[in-house]
Amino acid sequence: MREMRKLNYLFITLIAMFAINCSSDNDDPPVVIGDPVIQAPTGTTVQVGGDVDMSFNVGAEGKVAEVTVGTSNGTAVIVDATSIIGKTSGIITVTYTAPITEGAQTVTLTVKDQQATPKTASSNADVTVTLAPESSSELLVAKFDAPPILDGEIDDIWNLAQKLVSTTSVPSNLGDRNTYYNEDGIGEEFLDIFEAYEGEETNFTMRSGINGDNIYFLVEWEDADDSKDRQSWYFDGTAKLWKQEHKYANAADDKYYEDKFAFLFPIGTVTGFDSQTCYASCHTASTITNPKDKHTRHYLTEADEKIDMWHWKRVRGTHNDRIDDQRIQSVDPPFTSSSNGRGGDPDSGAGSRSGYSDNKQTLNNGTDDVSVPLYVVPDGTDYYWIPEAQLDQEAKKVTAVDADGILTLEGGGTIDPTGDTGYDQGTGNKRFPSILTRDFLGERADLTIMAKHTGTGWVAEFTRKLDTTDPWDIVFDPAGADVPFGFAICSNAAIAHGIKPGLTMTFEQ
Repeated sequence: MREMRKLNYLFITLIAMFAINCSSDNDDPPVVIGDPVIQAPTGTTVQVGGDVDMSFNVGAEGKVAEVTVGTSNGTAVIVDATSIIGKTSGIITVTYTAPITEGAQTVTLTVKDQQATPKTASSNADVTVTLAPESSSELLVAKFDAPPILDGEIDDIWNLAQKLVSTTSVPSNLGDRNTYYNEDGIGEEFLDIFEAYEGEETNFTMRSGINGDNIYFLVEWEDADDSKDRQSWYFDGTAKLWKQEHKYANAADDKYYEDKFAFLFPIGTVTGFDSQTCYASCHTASTITNPKDKHTRHYLTEADEKIDMWHWKRVRGTHNDRIDDQRIQSVDPPFTSSSNGRGGDPDSGAGSRSGYSDNKQTLNNGTDDVSVPLYVVPDGTDYYWIPEAQLDQEAKKVTAVDADGILTLEGGGTIDPTGDTGYDQGTGNKRFPSILTRDFLGERADLTIMAKHTGTGWVAEFTRKLDTTDPWDIVFDPAGADVPFGFAICSNAAIAHGIKPGLTMTFEQ
């Protein structure tokens, strides 16, 4: 009986061990699923404000549950996230829109799988955001989502516009002057018309964009000096006469004018403008018809042809933030040194009061008729124009002058320049302005500008309507043909200008 019990016990033990062994053979080890794997694109480059599609290769053993994307700057959008959901592999396309600032950016794709305990992985793609390529002759007008602020500070929005980068050059060998080219009346002299400026070059950058029904421009150019000492009145103590600094320089140290720039645009068809731009309206006369005529004038010879001219003047336009909107028109023959087709646009009846006038009059000093300023600011220093609002207020009218040059002022008071270095030629800080300024009115006031001198050059931002409805203004059509134009910079010069012809305006489509 006892032996029988031992056998039963042994048998049960064997069955239990067999059962355990069978159970162990059927229990497979757990399957280990790895993290999702993402292969990011490399070498992506995009222009500021532009779009680029980026492809990420994704693998996920645990099947994709969710895909998200982020970026350091700009915007990134997954084109079709559902196409890979529930799959173990696929390609995710991301559309990246660059910011309007250049530099290095990052686009990050994150994938989460479907496991009970989800696993995630992220991968970064580097993106280089670049500025638009530059051109030496094309002004590509960009499309702006918002207008730039006209304050002489360069907003980031200007990065969207391609830069036109070039240089103006003052031409030489344009012919001898043979005219009276300064207030001392030198008369006939054999100097080239741009003698004191020949060979001067100015580097400039130009950009443009449209927003709504306005077109905007940004022009930057190199200029170490803010030139505004325009023909100031000084006192010649030897002659005891009030005189003005020369308008037309005879030498490099004889420059007393203002900084300026000008654009020329054809209105419709202008003969020769496509190939010659500025030079199409620039004509030289071989002989002088009247005293003080110039050999070179701007005018057109074909009837009804017109050019839109924008003429910014540091002294005469900065006071009210306007560019003088002018025109060049045809003149009747004969074409002589007196022919002149350039002038301001109509100003709605304002006449000569629009813009500015000379601060000059003729009085008798007891012996001779002499030139003196019309208005002065007593005790004023370092001022270069007198606004209309100051006339008969801070600015007093000059009513008389005596043989010693002493000025009598309306309402009482005198100015005696004798021995006062403040009135010395070229250096005196009390010298009087040559210009009385007023607001540009009517069609002459279509162009608004803000210009700042930085210490090394000028930054000018300005705007105008695409269509001003003025027949003397060019109509800019963003869907139209390219527009030829010319550009010029006067660096402390009345007429000697650095020229850049052969430029073209194109509208971004």
